[in-house]
Amino acid sequence: MAKKPKIVTWGILTGLTSVLTIGSIVGNVFANRYATTINVALDTSYSKVVGYDENSMYYTSDFENEDARWEYERELCAQLEAEGAALLKNDNSALPLGSGAKVSLFARGSVELVYGGTGSGSVDTSAAPTLKEALTNEGISVNETLWSWYESTSEKYGRVTPASISDALAANTQYAVNEAPWSEVESANASSFAEYGDAAIVVLSRSGGEGADLPDGDSTVSLETNTNAGGLNASGEKEQVAENVDTVLYGVGAEGDGDYLVLSQEEKDLLAGLKALKDDGTFKKIVVLLNTSNALELDFLNPEICGADYGIDSCMWIGDVGQTGAIGVGRLLSGSIAPSGSIVDTFWYDNMKNPAVVNFYTVPYAGYEQYGLALEGADVQGMYSVYQEGIYLGYRYAETRYEDVVMGTEKAGDFDYSSTVAYPFGYGMSYTTFDFSDFTFTEGADAFTVSVNVTNTGDAAAKKTVQIYFQSPYTDYDKQNAIEKASVELCGFDKTEVLEPGASEKVTIEIPKTELRAYDANGAKGYILDAGDYYFTAANGSHEAVNNILAAKGFGSANGMTADGNADLVGKFTQAELDTQIFRNSAATGNEITNLFDESDPNKSSLTPGTVTFLTRSDWEGTFPTARQALTMNDELANALAFTQYKAEEHADTAMPTLASGGDMSISEMIGAEYDDER
Repeated sequence: MAKKPKIVTWGILTGLTSVLTIGSIVGNVFANRYATTINVALDTSYSKVVGYDENSMYYTSDFENEDARWEYERELCAQLEAEGAALLKNDNSALPLGSGAKVSLFARGSVELVYGGTGSGSVDTSAAPTLKEALTNEGISVNETLWSWYESTSEKYGRVTPASISDALAANTQYAVNEAPWSEVESANASSFAEYGDAAIVVLSRSGGEGADLPDGDSTVSLETNTNAGGLNASGEKEQVAENVDTVLYGVGAEGDGDYLVLSQEEKDLLAGLKALKDDGTFKKIVVLLNTSNALELDFLNPEICGADYGIDSCMWIGDVGQTGAIGVGRLLSGSIAPSGSIVDTFWYDNMKNPAVVNFYTVPYAGYEQYGLALEGADVQGMYSVYQEGIYLGYRYAETRYEDVVMGTEKAGDFDYSSTVAYPFGYGMSYTTFDFSDFTFTEGADAFTVSVNVTNTGDAAAKKTVQIYFQSPYTDYDKQNAIEKASVELCGFDKTEVLEPGASEKVTIEIPKTELRAYDANGAKGYILDAGDYYFTAANGSHEAVNNILAAKGFGSANGMTADGNADLVGKFTQAELDTQIFRNSAATGNEITNLFDESDPNKSSLTPGTVTFLTRSDWEGTFPTARQALTMNDELANALAFTQYKAEEHADTAMPTLASGGDMSISEMIGAEYDDER
């Protein structure tokens, strides 16, 4: 009887040991799988680098500690935002607001900024300052009543796709604009507006990026299988809006026209409501912030285009602000920093005027079903895109067609730049004004040098971005060999230091001659240098650049130009004859540069011989994309697209290197060694 307790005790210990053993095995597997996450949470590391001396370290920190590094990165992000944001409109010097201003922040984006894109463009917002915090730090008071109301209604009005939508669409929750109705905003907050009436700031936000491309409410493909489809039918016309897609794009109700990059009806109602309050004196000014890396249609900024006057005094593109970029936005609005950025896209009044839109989404090959090719997942062999627009994307289209219309080029067609383009690529205003003078252009052996004197002619200290554009000749050889040339191309840029009023700085930019080469895929099958005149100019954006070049050619507003250019800011280089050899070989390797992958062109490929019409400058009217180009699957193409992967059994005889052979060398000894070092 005396031994029973020992047996019981032993049994308990055995059972406990078994549980602990199983737990340690599971824990070890779990710990290994999530080692990085655990180490971040515990602020520790499972490895360290041991070197022979201080030269054994590949990378050393410039900072004393993590706090110093974080502070530097925080300020860098704020600076990038402050110098990258672009001021598009500023009537009556509505901005800057100045310290001490009292403002009201409107729209869902004001409390729920888009800090980054999707996929690898996403941003950790746990330490990201809000717009309210950024403005407060600049001495600007924010309407707390209104701010709190937007926060309290985030579940009802926010970027959350309603549960009733299909799973395929529900994954892209950032596409629910879901703006709060103006009637609710006003009824809940109207009593607070007057006290914070120095400005009504409206934040219009849009998302999008890697792994979550922009949606289109006019989908012609099943919502369950392909959320990226749709927009136009085979005839290039708008399809009927699919059932409940408006709910996905805009939240509750049938707002807008199913286009994610057009204002929803709630957003329009918000602007109209603020205009009425501005008219009665409640708000002094209306400021719009474009919190998006995708180009919204900006018709609402022009009463003549949209047919409604929303009373918007100022508009600034701030893009996706990054983790601490809101700080930079606050500095811009207060005026402690003047804007010096330029937009990196063309903003249209109607995005459908962009020739790239027709083929924006991938579509299935006709007859893909019989080959069992996938339309979704990591291996999408059954879908394709045809880039009919070629090089004519954004400003390369708008400015080129504009120039051809001004010059009376045959088949230029009907194109009204002023009613088509809201703001051109490279455009950006400041709180001051600048003048360019003393332009010089010189040729060197391998490069051209452009210099220009920049003078601050206004009342505020600011930096100024200097952009250099060039124009290549569009020759008969180009037309015969389907080589396309844009009227202007950005080839260099720089930014001045902060210039006080009246101060000047000479900016010098070097342009490699390789910028002038064009690729001839059909004739020389390599890079060429065309014969003719090449023009260079300094300008505030692509449109000013083409106007300057047109002025140098003798054209003016009497020829239909939107404004007279400045020929004094233009230099010219003349190439006597066509040269197909000067850029034939790589400067780095000496190898010949010539065509590869001609099969990717459906008009050349033996796999998919097609009749795709690509947009050409020689016939704008006859080649402008109007419908998707239909391609049909065949046996050869299906075999070429078949999914293949490495199979170990096919490489059983491959000799592997000897590892863990007991040598006495360390990898740190190889620092600085040549790649073919015998060791």
